[in-house]
Amino acid sequence: MKTNGLNKLQAAIATATGCLLLLLPQKTFAEPTDPGLVKDINVNGLAFGVSDAFSNGSWGLDDTASFKGNDILVQTQVAGACCNGAGISIPISNGENGYTETFDDTEGFPRSNDVSNPDIDNATPPDSVFATIGNVIPPANDFPPFPVTGEPNPRLGLNNGNILRYSMWVREDPNNPITNAPEIEPVLKFEFYKEALSIDPVDNNGGAQTFFGDKIYDTDQQEGDGVWIDIDNSGSAADGSATIGNGRLKTISSEEWTLIEVVHEVDDFDWFGIADDIYTVADVEEIRAVMFWGDFNGDNGEAGSLWFDNVQVEIFKDAASVTPNMNPNPILDEVNEDADFDNDGDTDGTDYLTWQSSFGGDGSTGGDADFSGLVDGVDLTIWQNLYDGNAALSASSVPEPSSVAVLLLGLACLGGARRAR
Repeated sequence: MKTNGLNKLQAAIATATGCLLLLLPQKTFAEPTDPGLVKDINVNGLAFGVSDAFSNGSWGLDDTASFKGNDILVQTQVAGACCNGAGISIPISNGENGYTETFDDTEGFPRSNDVSNPDIDNATPPDSVFATIGNVIPPANDFPPFPVTGEPNPRLGLNNGNILRYSMWVREDPNNPITNAPEIEPVLKFEFYKEALSIDPVDNNGGAQTFFGDKIYDTDQQEGDGVWIDIDNSGSAADGSATIGNGRLKTISSEEWTLIEVVHEVDDFDWFGIADDIYTVADVEEIRAVMFWGDFNGDNGEAGSLWFDNVQVEIFKDAASVTPNMNPNPILDEVNEDADFDNDGDTDGTDYLTWQSSFGGDGSTGGDADFSGLVDGVDLTIWQNLYDGNAALSASSVPEPSSVAVLLLGLACLGGARRAR
């Protein structure tokens, strides 16, 4: 009895230790606050503290998808339709900038025809990361559009020299890969807004900012600093300056997850000339980490899906403070349940037969869906939960309901007998 109890204790310790090892790489991150690690990307809408997966037009969006027991986001492009797209936004609050309106020129001549552009107050304080890294916004502006009068002034917030990093894991859908890329392949970038959570960016189709809108600066459109995903392996993207060689063009596959990241150093000197008014980091109310892909030509010939997981935004004091990217590979969460024993991309009757023939074994021939080292009734339950129904089971491969009940009853009795011993 003592030996049996010791074995149970050792098993419990081993199980607990295994769980801790899986959790350790994630301890550094605040979850799901931002900036931090967001493991379950959802369609939350544009708001601080959450992820916003979105789609435009008829493109598909599924934030309830799962792969091997791990929650993932699936976005699907449609074929041959114009003006569609999808992406992921992570907003970060930089606090209130102290004014309720700006005056923007609609004719293109600085301050010749200024009209009021209302600015809704940002009620969300600056993200705690700025206090953590010791950032204080420089004193108030003494030039247009308005001096920063928010309290306290100076206040915590974004500084020049801060390093922003936005990363995520991406994979092509093994059962629905993309062979014909859309006009705009996935691009990761940062946007800066003078009104928090604005839906009025006015980006002038990627050119210089027009004179009436809330987006101050776009690191891809205004600076050519975005990182693109070459999903059709053509060696190029919409931004011709992005190449594999300079690190701004990345490739992915359907065989494994790939970590994609964009890094940007904040310098508001680069913002001069974007609009008729001069903006600095003190005018920013929101930093928005964005991934977007879409088609506005309607010439992509095939549908296909991309998978996304584990998005993360980080802000560092300066270049010397940057640490290695510890965004964890999604495979750490994919060892829980997997009943696709023949690795053909689905869970069907063939996998049931593998479980049936391996029952009672150690899983070396398949059938061990929970990776416990034993093929048992738990694995059958997992198979039943994951069975997708796409492949019809033959009558010979599926027991009658009464047979299943007898089998499950026998497994329960077997478990009881083991406990009795």
